[in-house]
Amino acid sequence: MTAAGLYQAVREVAGRRPDAVAVRTTDGASVTYRELVETTDRVAAGLPAHGVAAGDTVAVVLRNSIGYVCLILAVARLGARYVPLMANFDDAGVRTALDRARPALLVTDGHRRIPADGPAAVDLDKLTASTPRPEPTADSTASTATAIFRLLWTSGSTGFPKMMAWRQDRFVTERRRWLADTGIRPDDIFFCRHTLDVAHATDLHVFAALLSGAQLVLADPHAPAGTLLTQLAAHQATVTSALPQHYADLVAAARRQGRFPLPALRRPLCGGAYLSPAIVRDAADVLGVHIRQIYGSTEFGLALGNMDDVPQTDTAMVPVRGVGTRLEPFVPGHPDVGELVLYSDCTSEGYVDAPQANARTFRRPEFWTGDVAERNAQGGYRILGRVSETLATPAGPLPAPVLDTELGAAEAVVQAVSLAVHPGDYRDVVAVAVAPADGHSDDEAVKAVEELLARHGLTGSVHLVAAMPRTPVGKIDKPLLRTRLGLAGGSQ
Repeated sequence: MTAAGLYQAVREVAGRRPDAVAVRTTDGASVTYRELVETTDRVAAGLPAHGVAAGDTVAVVLRNSIGYVCLILAVARLGARYVPLMANFDDAGVRTALDRARPALLVTDGHRRIPADGPAAVDLDKLTASTPRPEPTADSTASTATAIFRLLWTSGSTGFPKMMAWRQDRFVTERRRWLADTGIRPDDIFFCRHTLDVAHATDLHVFAALLSGAQLVLADPHAPAGTLLTQLAAHQATVTSALPQHYADLVAAARRQGRFPLPALRRPLCGGAYLSPAIVRDAADVLGVHIRQIYGSTEFGLALGNMDDVPQTDTAMVPVRGVGTRLEPFVPGHPDVGELVLYSDCTSEGYVDAPQANARTFRRPEFWTGDVAERNAQGGYRILGRVSETLATPAGPLPAPVLDTELGAAEAVVQAVSLAVHPGDYRDVVAVAVAPADGHSDDEAVKAVEELLARHGLTGSVHLVAAMPRTPVGKIDKPLLRTRLGLAGGSQ
């Protein structure tokens, strides 16, 4: 299929399914595909009236809403780009983001304070009330297709977030390839529990749904697991993507009700972190679903997946179409464990104003992921953790998430996070943040951690914490945790 701009691609879907529900929210709002395009056209008319032209950047401070989806499409139609100001940015972080992105306009819904000395601001409702623009011409469609349409921040789970850029045509082509691999259908219902500020929401839910003619359900990212579980069932969601901890939370909520199967959920996807066999088994037993593993990044797109309808406790992922893979061996003697290296003709344009990071990651045509993977005899891959967080043991490389899973299985431990004291140096020194399980003392939790570290030949320290900090995506905020523990590589 010929590559297209994002707005035009969704408009073509709307032409085929004008009266199908495109987006609904868990609080009752909804629009058809025809209404989605009409609202997008109104927003696209309002943006130039506030000084936005092709190539300009629009900053957004918005909650999940139908209007937010329309704003992204409207920006794409104009050949402009959007950048979210993340909810976890403090005042200094917002100022840094504005300095880097240099937006011409800030769009808000009034739910958060915006900088008084920042760019001109407008309420999203005012844009949606604008008079629609005429339909785009063939020339304008062609020119915007190759334009950058977004500047997104990396998750920040391994350092201060970096800003990266995506072109429309490459994004649309990459999404269409993945949708074909995943077997998505127009009758699917995507349930999005993530903030639209992050790629996990837009790539795996919003545009996966809209480019396939499916329905998108937007939930409140701050809703408790029990509420999300009920909403997944009520909306008869067939597709959702979540992190391992999100599935663990859903399982815990379901157990409080005895059991809570989700029979409609045919594509429960999980990516973004190491997935332990225990979570896979619990999801099958309690939720009645077989988690499908996926792997990718904000910078690269989706790279690996496994859609087999089985409990994927010991299975591997294979490359999606258009993606090539290889391993860069991590240490001598372990050729099937190393850094995963990818290549594709449809990835992002790289980091903005971060030459060091680009040189490390975007070694054209290759993309060096920074993740440790294990390759099996059939050529499939299991993601084990980050290169910088891999520990040296007498038995070979031990990625921190694998150690965390072992620690979390201890009776006295509810959760543990291992941090390499010398990140990137491949040494045997680790700091472990641990939260004791209910009914167990701090001393019992510390002892359990110390015993397991000794069995692996690791040295280090154990730190008691009440809760683990998280990024807006839901990952453990390791830079912040490092700062709290006084380790190198913490938040700036």
